[in-house]
Amino acid sequence: MSFAEHFGIYFTVQPRRNVMASQLDPVPNPKGAELANSGEFGYVESKEYQIKSRRKYPHSLGDRLFRRETSFVKYPSSTFCRNFVPNHTSKNFLHYHARTYSGQFSEDGSFFFTASQDFKVRLYDTTQNFPWRLYKTVRADMAHWTVTDASLSRDNKWIAYSSISPVVHLASTSPEVEGQEPLDFSAGGYNDIHRSYGIWSIRFSADGREIVAGAGDSCMYVYDIETRRVLLQLEGHTDDVNAVCFGDESGNILYSGSDDQLIKVWDRRSLRSKQEAGVLLGHVEGITYIDSKKDGRYLLSNGKDQTMKLWDIRKLVSADKFRDMEPKDYSTRFDYRYQRFPGPVGSRHPNDCSVMTYTGHQVLRTLIRCHFAPPSTSGSQYVYSGSSDGKVHIWSLDGQVKNIIDVSAASGNNAAFHTDARERYYRLGLRFTGGGDSVACVRDASWHPYLPIIASSAWNGYSAEEGSVMLHQWLEGVEQESCPEAKRVPMTLDGQDDDYDQDDYF
Repeated sequence: MSFAEHFGIYFTVQPRRNVMASQLDPVPNPKGAELANSGEFGYVESKEYQIKSRRKYPHSLGDRLFRRETSFVKYPSSTFCRNFVPNHTSKNFLHYHARTYSGQFSEDGSFFFTASQDFKVRLYDTTQNFPWRLYKTVRADMAHWTVTDASLSRDNKWIAYSSISPVVHLASTSPEVEGQEPLDFSAGGYNDIHRSYGIWSIRFSADGREIVAGAGDSCMYVYDIETRRVLLQLEGHTDDVNAVCFGDESGNILYSGSDDQLIKVWDRRSLRSKQEAGVLLGHVEGITYIDSKKDGRYLLSNGKDQTMKLWDIRKLVSADKFRDMEPKDYSTRFDYRYQRFPGPVGSRHPNDCSVMTYTGHQVLRTLIRCHFAPPSTSGSQYVYSGSSDGKVHIWSLDGQVKNIIDVSAASGNNAAFHTDARERYYRLGLRFTGGGDSVACVRDASWHPYLPIIASSAWNGYSAEEGSVMLHQWLEGVEQESCPEAKRVPMTLDGQDDDYDQDDYF
């Protein structure tokens, strides 16, 4: 029984209209294979050399090292590491008494930061082996409901977090520096009505001088940190903007994804009329997350239609052409937080301009996130996503499933989560009946930039009220994960968290 059925909450689901029948892409997809061999996703060896090397050298780690050291040709590290895909779950994990909304490694891999519903942003020092040392805790005292997102500047000096309010808070990552700076995205001459919206997604620019944000008022904002003012307010969407990001290093290209089923591409060099450069059509439900390859060309998105799509913005629909199209609503209006997806998966948008479509994961209960694999180790040859089925799904570019990591099997049924929930219910004078939905919901995942490790951030326990971060590493000879039950282990703290509970950070 779903949450909505249990509490008698029902929503009207409209039949899907104006879409083509379910048409799943063939696997492997020739389009994806062509893209993988194009050279835009890392170094590509010739087919003859690949066949010769496979016959002469098995795919063991020792033989690969021997091949690399004895070869006259120096290959990029990504060709050596691209087959080291995480396939095993660590027995230890971090445990929180609140849902974990995001968790990401820094670009240099020296930090890992999480944002949770207990209004705390935690930074961990990842330069040593797991369990990591808690480096600093930033308290989101002015947050509402939860910390919706967090972003770390490229130089690791600043962290920003958002909540269901128009104010983003900026804090130093140094443990010696206290205090936070509020950045009011509603300032700058806008009406008071804008103060009621929340911010769902934020990202630092490459130079750390600007923050882009997606908000509940259907707008995307660009904020200048130095001058403390809003530079741009872009009003191109008709529903919540759930995801935003910069498209390249220059900061000129912006992407925004909304519940209006559209991904819009913005070029700041031609924004006199505040009109988007083009639109990416393909999803038939709202967008939950977008991730840029940071080359100003390729983009990845997750949608509530239970698909993940890869885009080439050179194939976008121009703004003028989009305005000439007859406006149509393809959504069923189902509530992804409580209801099952009405289907079918793979319903094709008649004007779909995506390059690849990936299926098999579940985008339900929350805004599930997806990412490109890091270029340093894989050349971005893989894409991966969290999932409400308690797993991390990893695909190669051609659509083949490279691996599925079962987080729920390792943590979702762990007795620690139910024990904590039972004690908390008793303290509140409530009766704990057990049961409930014990399947983990993996909201976010992060691939280490230089190591074959993925850290998953999930909701766990009874009714998914707990949170966890679990490591998944590559082990040679492991074809399929055995999913041992994970165990909580004590963290080494630095005294930054005054409310530290011995059971919270394990």
